[in-house]
Amino acid sequence: MFDDKSLNTLEYPKILSALAGFCQSGGGKNKARSLKPFESMAEIERALCETDEADKVLFEYSQSPSFAVDDIEMIVLKARKGAILSISEIMKVGRSLRTARKLKRTIDLLKDIPLLLETSCSLYVNEGLENNIYDAFLSESEVADSASHELKLIRMRIRKINENIRAKLQAFITAPQYSKYLQDSIITMRSDRYVIPLKSDFKGTIPGLVHDQSASGSTLFVEPMQIVEMNNELKGELAAEQAEIEKILRNFSSLISANADSIEWSYQTVVDMDMMFAKAQLAREYKAIRPELNCDGEICLKEGRHPLIDQKTVVPVSLKLGADENMLLITGPNTGGKTVTLKLVGLFTLMAMSGLYIPAKYAKMSVFDGVYSDIGDEQSIEQSLSTFSAHIKNTIAILDVITNKSLVLFDELGSGTDPGEGAPLAVSIAEHLLGVGAKSFITSHFNDLKEFALVTKGVVVASMEFDSETFSPTFKLVMGAIGSSNALAIAQKLGLKQSIVDRARGRISVEKRQFDSVLSAAEQTRQKATALVNEASVDRELAAKALKEAENEKKLVAEKREKLDESIRKETKRLIEDSVDEANEIIEQIKDILKKQDISEGDLFEARNLRKKLETMSAKYEEEAIVDDTPDNSPLNLGDNVFVKSLGKRGKLLSVNNRGEAQVAIGKLSVKVRKGDYYKVK
Repeated sequence: MFDDKSLNTLEYPKILSALAGFCQSGGGKNKARSLKPFESMAEIERALCETDEADKVLFEYSQSPSFAVDDIEMIVLKARKGAILSISEIMKVGRSLRTARKLKRTIDLLKDIPLLLETSCSLYVNEGLENNIYDAFLSESEVADSASHELKLIRMRIRKINENIRAKLQAFITAPQYSKYLQDSIITMRSDRYVIPLKSDFKGTIPGLVHDQSASGSTLFVEPMQIVEMNNELKGELAAEQAEIEKILRNFSSLISANADSIEWSYQTVVDMDMMFAKAQLAREYKAIRPELNCDGEICLKEGRHPLIDQKTVVPVSLKLGADENMLLITGPNTGGKTVTLKLVGLFTLMAMSGLYIPAKYAKMSVFDGVYSDIGDEQSIEQSLSTFSAHIKNTIAILDVITNKSLVLFDELGSGTDPGEGAPLAVSIAEHLLGVGAKSFITSHFNDLKEFALVTKGVVVASMEFDSETFSPTFKLVMGAIGSSNALAIAQKLGLKQSIVDRARGRISVEKRQFDSVLSAAEQTRQKATALVNEASVDRELAAKALKEAENEKKLVAEKREKLDESIRKETKRLIEDSVDEANEIIEQIKDILKKQDISEGDLFEARNLRKKLETMSAKYEEEAIVDDTPDNSPLNLGDNVFVKSLGKRGKLLSVNNRGEAQVAIGKLSVKVRKGDYYKVK
């Protein structure tokens, strides 16, 4: 059961107003504002799937269907009863048909949206009726000539008669013998008949019928006898036009009546889909996610954000109530966020059961047969009820109807009366809730209830965090902790005199001071432990980051080395090919000299030079092939020979930066070498 009182207390109607803001049709807005949570798991799952598919259409397929339809329920009802619809009403039906047709065409072209495709099957498409309506009416007050063949003929005759009358009257008012009798040389109309303005002093000078006179009485509006018959003919045609228009409207009304069921069902389908797509847009607005559902009473939220609090300032809430746990007691300081957390749980439950997404990083919500709440000041002056009496009356009503499938939210249970009696009463109500098996979330300052929660199976505790250094609430919910109210500390921070605070502290019982002291010490220990865990987490993240950077650097060095080796291989190959070409060229020159019949002294000299050149090249390559890696311990200077260990080659030192990284020339290449990967050689 979802009574309006609890829905209003949890501010559910505000969520529905936000949902209605994304609807395009009036019917969709009304449907959104009247949305109630579904009762069965199947209905809820279907609604969530519809929201998911609508999101896919909007943001994956980038389609924005139009749902802008007029409310035609009463129009269809009139047609069913045989009434003749107005032009405006018929055009609204035409727009509804067009919207349904375009929507169906859009949905039918898309894939992986089975529920929307199933829903779109109810969209009624009658393109013939739709086009006839748009062709027959130019506006909501004007019928087109093409609406019927007879109407077209009538209007042709009307235009012709109008032209003849105006031509005759124009000749009449421009004739010299009549101009002196006329007030103005104009043609006007009175009672759908053409007339001319005659000066009242010349009444009777122009034979005709007087239809009207001016307010001053100086002008008479006369229909000359020469055009009376023509005006009669015009009036008859105008009457025929109205009769034909009425016939056209009657025909369209009959067609709408004959298809009333399909048209109305199609309209309702457009409205339903309008709200489905509004749910998807609201989910994007709230940065919400689809909740997981269960029927076991399990509730788990990670960083849930109340959608009605400014998203820039809201503190996310994380909490968990397992399937084998039936109660969560929330303690902590005043104004610390206990009531907001209570409302958050109730509101998220209602939203999930309505097919709405949840603004959280993760949400597992349970399906309940009802959500009941007693939150806020229930004092009633009209009924002469005190705050305590109003709370008890509300509590009695809740306890009478709850089951083991209900969710109950009690804010400051047992408050508003003597704590000596209120605390035992709160414990007794909590015991009753556990006996029924209902899931409950309770906020309280009573130590009796805190002690009860610590020793009772199925009860989980949580506390709103309080900063003991600043004496301010942090609005964070800490699971597994019990907090003290810190009323005196807060009062002192807000400016209450120290002497008053000290006297109040002296009046507190020894047992309560000891209990609060234990809670404060436990909270301080928890905060220190949390700080250490956070520091360890930061250190772990930094270490993981450093490891990742080192691995990336190692990978980068390996890639550079591979590229460098490839470059060296290419350069070596080129040098060898050049040397081979040069040697072959020398050998060919020697052969050419030897082929000569008469070898001169000069030829022999040239041959000896060429042989010397080959010997020099051979010695040079032999020298370069031997890599001398003997270290030289003398100071390293630019231009010295160095051995690069990672490459197994020697080169010439070109430069060294302040990090010890060197630039080394190996052959015709210049490579960058890290510190420790090179040393001076002899």
